[in-house]
Amino acid sequence: MSNLISKPVTDNAQVVIANEAYDLRSHALLDAGNIVAVDDVFDANAAATAQAALKHILTEIESSRKDVKAPILQIGRKIDAIAKEFIADVVTEEARIAKLLGAYQRIERDKKVAAQREAMAAENAIMIEQAQKAADSGDVMKPIEQTALDKIAELRNQVADKHDAVAGVKVKTTTKFEVLDAAVLLQARPDLFTPDDKKIRAALKLTKTIPGINVWEETKAY
Repeated sequence: MSNLISKPVTDNAQVVIANEAYDLRSHALLDAGNIVAVDDVFDANAAATAQAALKHILTEIESSRKDVKAPILQIGRKIDAIAKEFIADVVTEEARIAKLLGAYQRIERDKKVAAQREAMAAENAIMIEQAQKAADSGDVMKPIEQTALDKIAELRNQVADKHDAVAGVKVKTTTKFEVLDAAVLLQARPDLFTPDDKKIRAALKLTKTIPGINVWEETKAY
């Protein structure tokens, strides 16, 4: 855990639901439980009253939650702003160095891969030569000559000497992009565009018929 930013005193903060809220909830749930069907105007009035009591609790609790949470959120925003401002130059420099070092590491990594391929090819040539010698001697079980083993070991050691990558530094290559023309992209790859719920709801206020969308209505009291 880091302590580079001083921590506000919030450990002992207690959040308590008022007794009044418990009473309101108990009465509202009791009345709501008595509503099992709405068959006449009497039932409808009782249901409307029960729903109003439930909605009152929801509204008041939501309002109270926002009021209690507001100063804490403000502290969080201040912490984020202070941290972001403080590390702005650090982020910029770290990203710059990461690109420079990443480019170098990638070049050295490619050198290593090329060296490994060369060494493998040379090893294969040595093994083929040893196999041919064994076949020529008539002893296919003849062990590999020590000079050949030494040469293979030397080839493997040389791989490490053919690159200067920094140990422990990893390289990750990511693909970046920017949209130059949304219309052209939509025509070429419509599968890359996700339907926007907000825009669809706005369109449904003008028409209920939109190709590709199933539209239905739900009726709820409020």
